[in-house]
Amino acid sequence: MIHIHYFITRKPSMGDAEFHRYWRETHGPIAARIPQLHRYVQSHRITTFGSNSPYDGVAEVLIDGLDALAALRRSPEYLEGALADERNFIDLTRVEWMATRDHVLADGPTGGKLVKGVWQLAIKPGMALEDFRKYWLEVHGPLALKLQGLRRYVQSHLIDQAYLYATPRCDGVAQLWFDSPAAFAAAFASPAGTDLLADGRVFIDGSRMTFFMAQEHIQIASR
Repeated sequence: MIHIHYFITRKPSMGDAEFHRYWRETHGPIAARIPQLHRYVQSHRITTFGSNSPYDGVAEVLIDGLDALAALRRSPEYLEGALADERNFIDLTRVEWMATRDHVLADGPTGGKLVKGVWQLAIKPGMALEDFRKYWLEVHGPLALKLQGLRRYVQSHLIDQAYLYATPRCDGVAQLWFDSPAAFAAAFASPAGTDLLADGRVFIDGSRMTFFMAQEHIQIASR
């Protein structure tokens, strides 16, 4: 399975509440008609401390692979439906696609009242991609599992094909779920959180790392 992350920004003419309502209630059902989607989740940015991402949320879908992605982009449900509707609420000059493969380090619930931190990560300069991935999975990942109150943790590594023609802006997405913003803050203020943040400097380019907190609206749970 490939996990597509589509980071989006609201149109300047649209208020924050209007954007999130339109995305959830109008666009969501339109995009859910795309037949290639096995899962479709809207992760809506919420106001909280520490956010520095330029995006207002991320649409996330699971598809079978690159052939399915090509078929999706040719489908009328996408071309005449979801894509055509995007101009009604998205600033199309401020979007970003990432095609990834997931590594679930802590399986757990999603959606509902849970919140999650969403980080876009870039390799530290001078580090090889294989070393970045290995360190993230085998060293940094286990440190994150020590966070008190962590409900779910997924690393999404950019697919190999993304590196064939250019250097991508980011190399992966980290998502960590908690019961509430307060639980999130407590976890990162703890000794385990301090250790995790310090370890990030070993393999992540901090100047290019972005973060926001989100709540999920699940449009397709699975099919």
